[in-house]
Amino acid sequence: MKKIALPAVVAGALLMGANSLVAAMDGVVVRFVAGEVHPIGIVFFRNLASLIALYLLLRRRGFPLGIAQSSARAMHFSVHAIRAVIKLLALVAAFIAVTEIPLASATAIAFTMPLFVALGSVLFLGERFSAARVLSLVAGFAGILIVVRPGAATFQSGAAWALASAVGLAIVALLMKVSAEREDPLSIAWLNLLVTVPVAFVMALPFWQTPSLFSLALMTLQGIGGLFAQLSFARAMKLADASLLVIVDFIRLPIALILGLVLFGEPIRLEVVIGGAIILGAIALLFHREGRRRG
Repeated sequence: MKKIALPAVVAGALLMGANSLVAAMDGVVVRFVAGEVHPIGIVFFRNLASLIALYLLLRRRGFPLGIAQSSARAMHFSVHAIRAVIKLLALVAAFIAVTEIPLASATAIAFTMPLFVALGSVLFLGERFSAARVLSLVAGFAGILIVVRPGAATFQSGAAWALASAVGLAIVALLMKVSAEREDPLSIAWLNLLVTVPVAFVMALPFWQTPSLFSLALMTLQGIGGLFAQLSFARAMKLADASLLVIVDFIRLPIALILGLVLFGEPIRLEVVIGGAIILGAIALLFHREGRRRG
């Protein structure tokens, strides 16, 4: 039977859509398990499942230590470890946020990560403050204020945790920019998990709660899904333009709105929809202008 080859752009968009769906489900698992396992513990079990799944995948492709060794030669391991720990802390912050604020609010705030990358690139990497960047940042942070509503009676600390997570992931992206890393996504994921699993275990010890088999199964699926999301995102970025993928990724917000309403009875808040749309527009403008400038 003849195989039908999808155009690269379509394949990239489909991979990004799958990545967005898995990312939206991440918060659902945290919500279901958080009453039994501390968010730090969830991060540990999730990453442990990802590590085991990746190890099995690498075994099918050859001896995994070869990848770890080549990665270690390509960059100083301590720098990678710092990035991995920051990413771990950002994930912990994101999971705490999901337990305190609606799924849609946490999702909308998570979209701001590229804005913090753009701001950090200007402040710390000496990149130019173009008109498009200024407009994107102003619009994006206006969208944040609409979603978060600081000073309002409904403001929750979970919003601060979500922002902290976005900032942490932006720092990781900036560090990768500095190192000009071009390694294989499997290598990056392998080293990241080798660092974060033991660190997360130590962090989780003071809050240790042994999960039920059901919760353990959910976190195992979450870890496998997280690994798939990371690898599918990397592949999508190679197949399609980032300005398109960021728009496809926005399906996470309506998915989070629907899941929050159906599973947890969270009302659909107009300010989240409006603020999220503004953030999307700001990021789409940023990626579009940056893509044209580099092209």
